Amino acid sequence: MTVQICSCEGLDPKCKKCFGSGYMNTEFPEKSIKATPKKANVKHESFLPDDLHALSKKEVENIVPKIMDSLDVKSKKQMQLLHSIPFNTTTFRRDFKAKFELLQKIEDEKQALRKELDVIAAALSTSKYSIEFNFGHFLSDKVIDVTSNRELKTLLRAYKKLKK
Repeated sequence: MTVQICSCEGLDPKCKKCFGSGYMNTEFPEKSIKATPKKANVKHESFLPDDLHALSKKEVENIVPKIMDSLDVKSKKQMQLLHSIPFNTTTFRRDFKAKFELLQKIEDEKQALRKELDVIAAALSTSKYSIEFNFGHFLSDKVIDVTSNRELKTLLRAYKKLKK
């Protein structure tokens, strides 16, 4: 007998294989092992053209607010998701797994947008233009570790203090 992780990962308390523990006994582990499918990376639609140096100052001034507004909207959505999760329960990770997956997806999109802003800042540093990024939301310039409960709770507390 060997022990292996159940396909329900312990998320189903009524599972017939593991009875909610997440581990199951097997005689033949080779037959019951399933390959977990890899999640495909979603391609982010870029606001930037292929040749950034060919842009005029006016075109750059039009692109940057679009990126920053998109960052602010995604940050607002993340904060709404964080407020909808009851962190005082012991099973919130299991019960709200879909919300945490959405939080991670939004964070990945935000990181892609921040990379675009970095590309613009690097391109502008070589030219005579100067631009300063002022974000409209608390989370827009923060990198969030969705797997850290402590960090998420700290962000919520800091946001509530900021709102007062």
